Amino acid sequence: MPNGQPRHPVVKQLNVAVLGTGRLAETHVAALAAMRDAGGIELDGQRVAIEPTLYGRDAHKVRSLAERFSVRRVSQRLEEFLEASDVDVVDNCLVNALHYKPLMHAISNGKHVFSEKPLTIDLAEAAQLLAAARSAGVQHGVIQNMRFNAGPRKAHELLRAGYVGRIFSTDVIFGYMVPQTVLNRPTWFYKLAEAGGGVVEDMMAHFFDLLRTLIGPIDAVYAATGIAWTERREPDGTPFRVEVEDLASVTVRFQNGAIGNCFASWVRGKREEVPEFQIDGEDGSLVFSFNKLRAIKHRTAPLFRFDARQVQAESLDDWQAIDVEVGRDPFGLQLELWLKGVAHGAPTRGLPTWEDAVINQRLIKAAYRSAAERREVALAEIEVDVTPPAVVTRV
Repeated sequence: MPNGQPRHPVVKQLNVAVLGTGRLAETHVAALAAMRDAGGIELDGQRVAIEPTLYGRDAHKVRSLAERFSVRRVSQRLEEFLEASDVDVVDNCLVNALHYKPLMHAISNGKHVFSEKPLTIDLAEAAQLLAAARSAGVQHGVIQNMRFNAGPRKAHELLRAGYVGRIFSTDVIFGYMVPQTVLNRPTWFYKLAEAGGGVVEDMMAHFFDLLRTLIGPIDAVYAATGIAWTERREPDGTPFRVEVEDLASVTVRFQNGAIGNCFASWVRGKREEVPEFQIDGEDGSLVFSFNKLRAIKHRTAPLFRFDARQVQAESLDDWQAIDVEVGRDPFGLQLELWLKGVAHGAPTRGLPTWEDAVINQRLIKAAYRSAAERREVALAEIEVDVTPPAVVTRV
């Protein structure tokens, strides 16, 4: 209820420290500010106030972002929020390479911890963070917004209801053109030290997570990767060396026998709402994107016979458009559900946790090993050291 009184009395306040001032940090701040302006979140008939705070290294960027979303408390000193007694949650939206130390420091100070994906760029560090969070008894979450977009949420509902029956296969296609002079995404995504990897690191963390949620556990992957331009340019024309892949195809083998393929590219002509997913089963099929979903039952679909001499009729009209609940910010929806768990004192069931993040990171490592060795790599081959560090390193 913006600018008004909450419908129920406020019984608690959660102060959430957002780390970073980039595009994703802005997304998180916007979601938290919307909760604040609505009078907080409702929990068991009462209200929990949400108050975002903001850390960033650049004073101008911090001030600009804070002013846009009326964030009252800001700092350029990271430790101020990681150690503050009145900060309840640390939400890390820094670049991939700056996840581990701030999160570990936050855990050592008893903060509940949330992070953009990937949890870290190093699998052993991700496992150590999980072990430390478990040991400290703090709640942990990782952003997986695709689970909370309208199309995937409706697909999940239909799959649980058995709409397609036994699942045979799935396809994911994602991509758009990033020119050689990089104008439409941050250039750090092409630099190994900051990003940890290329389009596999960036997008398969989403796809593996969503497909595991919709279809089931993934047993093995086979990957092929490529680099379109070995040299790119900053927006001002300064050249830099590309150190990571910008297109990849990853074949997935599921535990239930289904197979799939995930294609992702930063050098592709976009023609549809991306990403686009298709799931085919014994009884039916689903095609969906973030905000649209179509479904078809095989028993009522026209029977197709392939004849390369004939012009094929478009078949989209044979698919039924299914209404989906658009309009909810998927980042905000996940954050709200996760914060309800923090306020309640017990995690909200069914949300992505650091257990999921570690599995996704193991699959990413399997994909990179597959590309390097040109063979299928099983998840079981990717072992991980779950021993937490003896001493928490200060940032």
